[in-house]
Amino acid sequence: MARTLNLVDAAQLLQVHPKTLQKWARSGLVPACKVGKAWLFLEHLLIKHLVSESLARVSVADSLEKSKCRFTDAKTHLAGGSNSRPSRVNRDLYSRALGLPIDGKRSRSMTGSKPPDGSKNGSA
Repeated sequence: MARTLNLVDAAQLLQVHPKTLQKWARSGLVPACKVGKAWLFLEHLLIKHLVSESLARVSVADSLEKSKCRFTDAKTHLAGGSNSRPSRVNRDLYSRALGLPIDGKRSRSMTGSKPPDGSKNGSA
């Protein structure tokens, strides 16, 4: 016979806070049934759910790894791009390619720039 667990016992089995488990149950993230005002959980379904979640994470992690060397099965994690800022030369090349102005410093915002007519607030 299947063993039923209340919210507190099921939370202890999953090692999460009861409020967290209650939120998961409401949203359908874990198998649960509400009887009256109480949430009930079947122990074997919770364990089956844990196993399936664990296997899904393992298969996703495996798909994100690629072998760098063709002579070994060793897996490596994919790395991101460069964290370095582009040099002035590169920025100028990009600006030319995009048809942007390359005259000196660029302003980060429009708040400090003067209006084209030379007045302080834009009204003449």
